[in-house]
Amino acid sequence: MTALAAKESGLDKEFISDLNRNSPDGMHDLYLSTKPVQHAVAAQNKVIRLIAGNGSCVIVGRAADYVLRDDPDVVRVFIYAPEEFRIAKVMEVYGDSREQAQKNIRRADEARGAYYRSISGGEWGGRRNYDLMVDSSIGAEATAQLIANYIGMREHRK
Repeated sequence: MTALAAKESGLDKEFISDLNRNSPDGMHDLYLSTKPVQHAVAAQNKVIRLIAGNGSCVIVGRAADYVLRDDPDVVRVFIYAPEEFRIAKVMEVYGDSREQAQKNIRRADEARGAYYRSISGGEWGGRRNYDLMVDSSIGAEATAQLIANYIGMREHRK
């Protein structure tokens, strides 16, 4: 997706891929309002619509739930986990200390929240934005199965 958005916008693929990470602490909203970032976001939104228009797909993040809000076939899923589970997972995967993990999680959540707000004007992770919210501390397999079951049940209703 980022490669297509880079091609669409003429911007560097890594710049688009790292929109949230490039955002300086405490200055997310200002950063997201800059012309290059807005250009990248517009290209990304166009690509999200293009990909979704081609059939079944999974789009993670990028405020895709909002970008595709008018598509009746979209299933909006928010995956979350309790803070302690997230901290332990970041420590395990990245080798961070507890303090580093907490800081990285906080920074990532702030950046995601600012990005979502800048696209939608809404709250990232707000229950009203999603069809299904899943606590991933039940495990990756169980999370995937729960989502698949929900989609299957929804398809069966049609």
